[in-house]
Amino acid sequence: MRRFGQIDKAYWWITAHASERGERTALIPISLARKEGDFSRVRQLIWHWYRSEVAGNEELSMTARFVGWALCERWRYETWSSHDAISYYAKMTAVNRKSVGKAIAELSDAGLIWIVLEGEPKRLKKSQSGGKKHFILVGLADLVRE
Repeated sequence: MRRFGQIDKAYWWITAHASERGERTALIPISLARKEGDFSRVRQLIWHWYRSEVAGNEELSMTARFVGWALCERWRYETWSSHDAISYYAKMTAVNRKSVGKAIAELSDAGLIWIVLEGEPKRLKKSQSGGKKHFILVGLADLVRE
């Protein structure tokens, strides 16, 4: 996908059918993805999302909070997601690969991220082998709209 060009159809979470405010979703309105040109502002909002949703969340394990930090650090503007391999996050955080997988599942179960496959419009319960996975931050579009 080009930064300000046409949205790649494989990134199905960037859609014209994104829900309106009030419903917690990770879908990104295509108009918002095309319009938002201030990368530094979006990065500030990602860290705001992290501080408000993950960092202070006492219900999450420390590993889940740390992996949440890694997801935010590796978030990409072009896809509106973080899409590195679990093994990369394991190396990045110096946490066992299985523990990273459990932490991602914990973040997903808490409704903070969606795990999706590129090109297939479905959500996964936990990270599975095969296919290119993306981790999408739930509620980010609402912050960017404000």
